[in-house]
This record gives sequence, C-alpha cells and structure tokens, in this order.
Amino acid sequence: MKACVQMKLTLSTILVLPLLLSCCVSFQSRPISAEKTSADFAGRSLSDAGLRSFLAEQKASGGSWTVDRLALAAAYFHPDVAVARAEAEEVAAGIKTASMRPNPVFTFGPQFASNHVNTITPWFMAGALSIPIETAGKRSRRTEQALAAAEAARWRVSSRAWAARSRVRIAMLELHSARENIRLLETEQKLHDEAIKKLTAQMEAGDVSPFELTQARLMLNRTRLALQDAQRLAATGEAKLAAAVGVPLNAVRAVSLDFSSFHRLPEPSNSRKRALTQRADLMALLADYAAAESALRLEIAKQYPDVRLGPGFDYNQGQNRWQLGVSLELPINRNAGPIAQAEAKRKTAQARFLAQQNTIQGELDIALAAYQASRAKATTAATLAQEAAEASNTTKRMVEGGQVSALEFTRRQIEASAANVALMAANVEAQTAAGALEDAMQATLR
Repeated sequence: MKACVQMKLTLSTILVLPLLLSCCVSFQSRPISAEKTSADFAGRSLSDAGLRSFLAEQKASGGSWTVDRLALAAAYFHPDVAVARAEAEEVAAGIKTASMRPNPVFTFGPQFASNHVNTITPWFMAGALSIPIETAGKRSRRTEQALAAAEAARWRVSSRAWAARSRVRIAMLELHSARENIRLLETEQKLHDEAIKKLTAQMEAGDVSPFELTQARLMLNRTRLALQDAQRLAATGEAKLAAAVGVPLNAVRAVSLDFSSFHRLPEPSNSRKRALTQRADLMALLADYAAAESALRLEIAKQYPDVRLGPGFDYNQGQNRWQLGVSLELPINRNAGPIAQAEAKRKTAQARFLAQQNTIQGELDIALAAYQASRAKATTAATLAQEAAEASNTTKRMVEGGQVSALEFTRRQIEASAANVALMAANVEAQTAAGALEDAMQATLR
C-alpha cells in the first residue's frame, strides 16, 4: 500500500513537469529578405510617421530641415545608430539573466530488482532535489555588473548618435558651400566674359596688348574649372547628405533644406568642464569602470562557497527513507586567480578612462585654437570683401562721371567677386573648425 502511495507521488511529480515545460517561451522565426529590406529602404522618407513621432518626442516637430533636425532623423534612421541601439538592448537583456536565481534540480532514479523473491516490490523508488543557495550577495553583484554594462551601452548609443550628427553637419556644409560657390562663380564668369569682350574691342583699336587679353582668358578658364568643381560637389553633396541621414537620395531632394545655421560664427561656449566630465564616450568608459568594479566584487564574493541543499527520498523494501544532504565547494584556492584577473581588468578600465579624458583635453585645445584662428581669418576676409565692394561702387561713379573706362569698372567688379569667393571659403573653413570644436565638446555652439 505504501509503495502505491509513493508511486503515485512520484508519478504526480513527473506529470507536473510537462505543465512547467508548457510555460516555456517558444521560438518564433523571423527570416530576413534582402529584397524586402532593400525595398523598405527605398521607401523611406522624411515624412515617415515613425520619424514624426520620434521628432515630437524630441520636441522638434515642424519647422525647416536644419542641421539639428536632420541629425535627429539620422539618429532615427542611420544603421550605425540602429546597431548601437540593438546592442544596448542586447546588453540590457543581461540584467534579467544576472538577477535570476539558479534553478533547483530534481533527480528521479527508479530501479528494478530481477531477483525479487520474498520482496514486497521489485521496484526501488528514489527522488532527490538539489536546491542551490547563493551566498555573499553574488546575485546582487551580478546585477550591479549587468546594470553598469547596460548603462555603458546606452551611452554608446548617444555617442553614435552624435557621430551621425557630425556626418550630417559635414555633408550639409559641403552642399551649402558648393551651392554658394556656384552662385558666386557664375557671376564671376559673366564678368570675365564681359571683360574679354571689352578687351577684344580695345585690342582691335590698338589700346591694349594681346597679353592683357590672354591673361583675361586664363582667369576665365580658372573660373570655369572652379565652377565645374563646385557643380561636382553640389551633385555629390545631396547623395552624401542622404547617406549621412540614412535615407535614399529622393528623400533629401523632396524637402527644403535650411542652411541658416552656417550664416553665423558664434563665440566658443565654455563647455570644457562638460566635455571632460559628461561626453558620451567618456561616460560609457566610466560605466565600464563601474562594471569592472562590480565584477571584482563578484569574484571576491565567490571566495565564499555556495550551499546546495539536497533533500531526498527513496522507497526500498517497504521502507520510506528520507535524507537531507548539504554540499559545498571547499574554498581552498580562495578564488585568487579570478580575483587577480578582475583587479587587472579594473585597472585597465581606469587607464582607458584617463586616456580618453586626456585625448579629449588635447582635442579641445586644438579645436578651440583652430576655430579662433579661422574666425579671425573670416573677419579679415569680410573686411576685404567690403573694401572691394566699396572700390567697385566708387569706380562705377567714376565711370558715370567719365573719369575712367567701363573696362576698369568691370575689373573692379571681378575683384569684388573674387573677394566674395574668398570670403565664402574663409567662412566654410571657420564652419568646419566650428564643427570640429562641437565634436570635441559633443555640444552645439549657440
């Protein structure tokens, strides 16, 4: 009778297992089709509903497509940021794993005796349960390490997003520069054509030498080549901007771009402290250091062995026998090797943080010096362009008064146009330096 009762208990335990297994997560296949992903990319646009929701969350809905707004679109669309975001989710999933308690282990080992003469039952029923008990707060240490790793991954998403913004700004500046140069060089080319016509007429009248006409033609050819370079950069600029945002070319061509942020050169903000203490890549390394410290705490905690409780039961020859076993690992080596390795990893994490902080310090100094020098050059170029414009206006009044020839006025106009081209180049150089300073600070100049 007792054997039947114990058999029922054992069978009921076995029957519970399928119920537990039925609660398991099942695999869901998610195949990737290259054709579908390619079609999805081709269908992206800056009017995407998901992008609009994202911009609304960032309080950037509506308005023109400035550098900042396109940078947010890049944070939404660009694959580099998407990969960083997926990696952060993967690391964050480790928090759940780290915080889980170890599962108990059930062992069931029935035996059958072939020589069962004069025995109550030929079956010997045995069951045992192993219950692990972690000591010294190991689970808390694992969780702390996973939380720090997840924080580092989140900061790396921010760092990738800033890198995407930097690429967007570079591409927009290149496109803006090309379009402005096309406008300026087209004006200069017309002036050169006009000057050549006047020089040709004067040469035929014997007033100028053929050398002057040759020089004018050489200047025209240089302007034409510069114009073709600007047209080439304008043609590739839109494609570079689309690649920086992570959308097809037609998505960029379908919107109006706002280049107004490139019309000013703000004073460099005092963000040195912020850059040296709050830059995203620096904060990621700081979180890596925290994870290394938690890993060291975990290895130190492993000096203290975990305990395994082993309650068990067996039915043998009509006797019910209960056991309670305790097992633990003997801490002979005191986990010395893993502790030393974890200490070395913490030291490496500290060295990486300090090295990056020193690198940022150097980047800030170089970028700030370059920006200040470029701003001074742009100021000088603006003064020269203003002087050239005033000289052109003065010459125009002299032509109207009959004091100088019309050719002289055309030459002054060419000089003013060349000064405007030089001013544009100086402004682009200063804006490039401003972008480098923003990258060093990972903050925008206002």
